[in-house]
Amino acid sequence: MPRRNLHEKPFDEATKDKLELYRGYLREWLPVFINAPSVDTLQIFDFFAGPGLDVTGNPGSPVIACDEIRNVLDQCNKRHLKVCLYFNEYAADKYQKLLDCLNAQKPYLKGVAFDTKQDDFHDTFKRWQPLMQGRVANLLFLDQNGVDQITKPVFQSIVKIPRTDFLFFVSSAMVNRFKENKEICEHLPIKKEDFSSMNGQNVHRILANAYPRWIPDGVQYFLGSFSIKKGANVYGLVFGSGHPRGIDKFLQVAWKHGGDANFDIDKDGIDPRQPSLFAQYDKPTKISEFEKTLEKEVLNGTLKTNKDLYIFALRNGMIASHARDALKLMVKNGKLPKQTPPVSYDAWKKSDIVSIQLCTGKKK
Repeated sequence: MPRRNLHEKPFDEATKDKLELYRGYLREWLPVFINAPSVDTLQIFDFFAGPGLDVTGNPGSPVIACDEIRNVLDQCNKRHLKVCLYFNEYAADKYQKLLDCLNAQKPYLKGVAFDTKQDDFHDTFKRWQPLMQGRVANLLFLDQNGVDQITKPVFQSIVKIPRTDFLFFVSSAMVNRFKENKEICEHLPIKKEDFSSMNGQNVHRILANAYPRWIPDGVQYFLGSFSIKKGANVYGLVFGSGHPRGIDKFLQVAWKHGGDANFDIDKDGIDPRQPSLFAQYDKPTKISEFEKTLEKEVLNGTLKTNKDLYIFALRNGMIASHARDALKLMVKNGKLPKQTPPVSYDAWKKSDIVSIQLCTGKKK
């Protein structure tokens, strides 16, 4: 299937939204590891880097990575930390522009190692994958054009690498448009039963929810997603991390941009400039449904502790404050006795466990 050259025109708003999410996560990810005693090297891998800038000079992913690295290096107390940036771009014309762009960045990033390749994605991934092992922290940005590059073997290889987070783009609209095309669907974790509820609005949400099928048995992993609307089509990002802090950071960024979409994916029709007389009508469907599900899981004893609540929120694309608010609502409605168990990443990593108290007075 032919590929469009996405760099012939200035970045549209959808592309800018995608890049802002990448920038936002970089800004959260870098401080976590930059002074971590278990990490000697920070590595960012950009496998579909493009020319670095759009035709009007707006920063693409390579420049964004350089910007964010430069911003944090002055705050780094771990002076022996090594930072490595890896960029791959297959198209010859874009690759030359990328080299020129990076050469302009290097004087401001003394001590940062750059590695560039002009090669097929799969060959480059095989070449760079061994570098992702050891006392390193990795962030992989895979801005593919289409759906066929992040195959099951690639996905499963990535999720097995320690201290490695990823963010990849997928042209989800193609899946909804070509449901009967086996050539497209064979590259994805989607199943026939997924198509029954799929439409142009929710296609990326459904596709992203299928990727857990590819997580190998015995591997604890967290996935998140964000749908991006461009005209009549919906595309999106899939995020992955092997640690709760990674998905927590991603979701914090995503909820600053609307939750799991840059448009009204559930057709809530909420206008923050004109709030309703009734607060419940200003609550997004995603939050309302989460509160109902959490209430059910608490009352039936599935969620027993503050740590259960935290992980449950993350696995449902919500942040800790949503879980705390849901619990407060249960208390307000008389479903639970008064209590305020700590629900956060800091509370999760502590050894202390706080049980949720039910109205019977018994601990579940």
